[in-house]
Amino acid sequence: MKFFKNFSVADLPFIFITPALIWQILFLYLPLSVLILNSFVEFDNIIRLSFLAYKEIFNQLYFSVIFNSLFLAFSTAFITFLFAYPVAYFISLKVKKYKSLFLFSLILPAWTSFIVQVYAWFFLLKKDGLFSIIFKFFGLFKDSTHLLNNYFAVQVGMAYCFLPFMIFPIYTVLEKMDKRLIEASHDLGANKFQTFMRVIFPISMPGVLTGFLLVLIPAFGEFAIPDLLGGGRKIYWGSIIVEKFLISRDWKSGAAITVFGVIALTCALIFSLILLRIVKKIMKNK
Repeated sequence: MKFFKNFSVADLPFIFITPALIWQILFLYLPLSVLILNSFVEFDNIIRLSFLAYKEIFNQLYFSVIFNSLFLAFSTAFITFLFAYPVAYFISLKVKKYKSLFLFSLILPAWTSFIVQVYAWFFLLKKDGLFSIIFKFFGLFKDSTHLLNNYFAVQVGMAYCFLPFMIFPIYTVLEKMDKRLIEASHDLGANKFQTFMRVIFPISMPGVLTGFLLVLIPAFGEFAIPDLLGGGRKIYWGSIIVEKFLISRDWKSGAAITVFGVIALTCALIFSLILLRIVKKIMKNK
């Protein structure tokens, strides 16, 4: 007890953040540092620098892999945003009763295994699956067919699995918003669209940005969904890392590809944030 008496209320944030910081250092920053070190250091009889692994990945194949992964990640973030924002808006601002029920229905799928969710879409999209039967019934397909092993199936699976990561940050911001701002906007003569564009949407931007990051980063490294729903027809960053580390056991190339992908994703995020700031300035000037 004497140990705790030495701390004041001002020290509480430091006390609470310390375990999380230690966890981050031990299980994220330290392994990542070892991975980076392993990508350009060779341990033979002597320790020496070698950039041979990076030289191997600077070719058209790996650049196309990074491009495919970035395109899939950004398209997934954009599609989830299009579906998530109306849902978050409806639950936070329109639903008066049974709000907890709506939130529970969104959380419920997360209680099942991620692979189980992907396999559920596998059976929905396969030949003679539910979607194939519906499309055939309405005459969209002449024969029974499957919707698997293509980009459409991958995008559907990605958007579904990452949708909650976009909904909840936006919902949290909208739920905490002072609802009197909407009433004040209407009192000043703004219509619903103007109120949304000038009041609600700008306030919700922190939630939107958080959702984009929560979707974009894991979607960039996703490998299970492209392999199961896409049939492995396109190679993505996550798939090639799995192949290097778990199949071919080429740890040095795998580490180099990992570092290269992280740098590419970081550059893409910085570019996106700069572009967003430019758009904000243009909108403010208007």
